[in-house]
This record gives sequence, structure tokens and C-alpha cells, in this order.
Amino acid sequence: MKLKELLTGISVLECTADPELEIKEIFYDSRKVTPGSLFVAVSGFAADGNKFIPMAAEKGAAAVVTAKKPETDIPYVLVESDRLALALLGCNFFGRPAEHMTMIGITGTKGKTTTTYFIKNILDTALGHRTAVLSTVEMYTGGEAEESHLTTPESLELQQCFADTLAHGIRHLTMEVSSQAYKQQRVYGVPFTAGLFLNLSEDHIGPLEHENFEDYFNCKLQLMKNCRIAVICRGTDRYEEIYAAAKAHAETVLVYGSDPDCDVWVEDIRKEQPGFSFTVCDRQSRRTFRITMEGRFNIENAVAAITTARALVIGDDAIAAGIEEVSVPGRMNVLQKDGRTVIVDYAHNFLSFTALFRSLKEDYPGAPIKVLCGCPGHKNQKRRVDIGRLCGRYADYVYLTAEDPGYEDPVGICREMAGYIAETHDRYIILPDRAAAVERAIAELAPGEILILAGKGEEDYQKVQGRYDFYESDLAIARRCLGV
Repeated sequence: MKLKELLTGISVLECTADPELEIKEIFYDSRKVTPGSLFVAVSGFAADGNKFIPMAAEKGAAAVVTAKKPETDIPYVLVESDRLALALLGCNFFGRPAEHMTMIGITGTKGKTTTTYFIKNILDTALGHRTAVLSTVEMYTGGEAEESHLTTPESLELQQCFADTLAHGIRHLTMEVSSQAYKQQRVYGVPFTAGLFLNLSEDHIGPLEHENFEDYFNCKLQLMKNCRIAVICRGTDRYEEIYAAAKAHAETVLVYGSDPDCDVWVEDIRKEQPGFSFTVCDRQSRRTFRITMEGRFNIENAVAAITTARALVIGDDAIAAGIEEVSVPGRMNVLQKDGRTVIVDYAHNFLSFTALFRSLKEDYPGAPIKVLCGCPGHKNQKRRVDIGRLCGRYADYVYLTAEDPGYEDPVGICREMAGYIAETHDRYIILPDRAAAVERAIAELAPGEILILAGKGEEDYQKVQGRYDFYESDLAIARRCLGV
């Protein structure tokens, strides 16, 4: 594609490169640059993108896009924002594939992954074929499913995913949209058919994420400004502001919850074995649905999916069949053996831990609850306070262990959390080796007790010292130890 075509819609401050230049590929990683390609010098939190320009030039880059004039004599395009430019370059290079698809985006502090799979399974059932998904769990665009390490991929990979989806004849894609996705312009220029705002609680605040809660909230709010159909939970914090933003930008705004004033609301929740049945109501109808996933909070996720699917004109029979048997690895996976119950869940912040503990207290009345958990390094420090205090309040015993410690000392993180547990009780132990901790916690589990393995789900790695170190995964260890 010619450079001038790639630059469509991008605010260019200065250009020394030939607009007629034929660009073969685009890269933002200088190690991957090939001759004749365009290199985008993206600056991150700790790195100046321009320092990688010499390597890109050495590898044969035809030109660079940068927000700061390069010191070398390589042809360049000077832009206002390197990340914004990267997003639009990707859109243009791949032919704006999202404009030819039904795109469903989901944001919220918790529940994004499970809601994504409720919607994906509904679409699969209604359409009779597998649809695309980009989630914390996997990336599937029609070929082989791939493991995911980012909730929302970088903009260039994201556009590649959209193009791959179309190339495989798939026209429906459901994806999680993180706050970082909008902060770092990964989804800039992506038109969502439907956007869901599930809930909101303080999270991801820190030097490597969002500087404060308002920044976190405003980044999440962008989805409501870039979708045609907005679906909002009535019970979320900052509801009025979310609704106002959606009303000002979306063609249709639908509200779901437990209140008959909502467009769609839920009544008559009944515990089943496994899962729940519940009645979903709107102004014209009442219909009973069933999910086999545990956790009462997943009813809210299911109603979000039902509301969205109805807005996409999918019938209730397909919706009911689509949500009933949904199971997401690492999300409320319940394993039972000899009267012992182990629950593997991705709960990792205040909102998700609160919902999990309350659900278990209601559905397993009187059962002693043990929990194994930790907190990531270099992430929101408030998580350590919140999770520590919640464990002190709800758990009868706590195993503190490593959870993606990064460059921090996992023992130090655990000691911080222990200080907040100790405000309520001292029934905890610090075991930094997570695999050994899971094995011990299961070995010490008595009949009638519940053990929560929280924070890692099915992930088979630990983020340590800048590496992804192999870890068997909470789910795999639990299955091995229980023999199920």
C-alpha cells in the first residue's frame, strides 16, 4: 500500500518520506522489521520509541512514523500521537475490517470474560458455526485458537485479527475491551455494533496503569461513545454518567438489572444442581433461562448477554441453548471429591472477591471457606488492602502465595496482605511457591470445607522478573490432586 494511503485520517505534522512509497508491512517492534517496511516508534511508560529507530533502519525500514523527530537521516513522518497513528495505520493497512463485521465489545471491572463466552456461545448456536472471540482466555479468529496474554491485543495485532476473521468467512466477533485498550488507543477507530458496560469499581490504578480512578473510569466510558447499541447494568457505580454518555452517542440504549424499571430485569432466581434458573422479563414477555455455571454473580452476566442477543434479533430458544452449558476455564470451575469442594476462579479485585464470597455464603450456608490468593507486583496497591480485608472478613483460613509478582518479592506482597487479614484474625500462612501452596491447601481440606483458588484460573504461567515462567495452573493442579 502507498504511504499516502496508509496515512489517511492521521494528523501529520511533517513528512520527509515519499508519499508514493510502497509499504510492504508495518512494525512497532524493531527486532521484527523487514526491508521495505514502515516502523512506528511507539513510546511506552519506560521507553522512548525513537531509540529503536537505528535498529529499524539497519534492518531496512523504508520510513518511520514518530511523535518526535528522529536523530538519524531515515525518511520520517512526524505525527501528534504515535499510538493513535499506529491504530489508524492498522485500520488502513488491513482495509478497516471491523466495519464489515458485527462487533460486540464488553467492558467492566469484573465479568468480562464470562459474559464474552455467554454471548459467543449464543452466536455460535444461533448461526450454526463457531464465531470469533478475543478474550483473556484465548484468541480465535477462524484458524487455530491461541493463548492470550493481553485482555485486548495491541492495535496492529487487533486489526490483523479482524482481517483474519473476515478471511475465514466469520462476520461476528465478541471481545473484551479493557480500560488500557482505550488509554493506549488500541481500539481507536473500531466501530462496535454493541457495547456492554457491566460494572465499575476502583482497580488498575498505579504508575504502569491509570494515574487515578477518573482516568480509569473515563477510559472505560469510551466504549459507550463508540457503539451503536449500548447495554448497561443498572446496578453499576456511576450509572447516571454512563447512561448519559451512551444516550448522547449510541442509537439504542438498553438497561438491565433486577428492577422492573429496567428494559430487561431478572426475577425468581432458583438454585439448581449445578447452576441456577431464573426468569428474565421485559415489557412484552417472561422467559425462564438456566445456566450451569456456579456463582450468583454469573446470573447478572447471563442477563447482560441475553439483553445484547435480543438487541441483535436473536431468538430466545437459541439464547437459552447458548447460555445453558457455558463453562469457561478458570472461571467458577467447581471440583468435588469425597465431600471436599475446590473452586478455581479468576477473582482478583475488590468487586470480584466480594461477589464470590457473598455467593458462596448464600449457596453453601455454614460451610467453612478457605482461600488461596496473592496479588500481582506493580499493579494497583489497593488490591492488597481490599483482598486482605475481604479474606479476613469472609475466609476461615487463608493461604497467601505468589501471583505474577513481576520484579517484586512475592513474600513482601504476601506480608502486606497479611497485615490487613490480621485486622480480623491470624488464621493465615505465607507459602510463596504457588504450586506447593495449592497442593498443601488441597491436602489440608476437610470434608464439608470449600477451598477457593483465586486469581490465576487456568493460566499456565507466572509473570516473574519480566519472564513468563511455566506454572502448571491452579486448575490442572487441583484436578491432579483431587483425581478428577
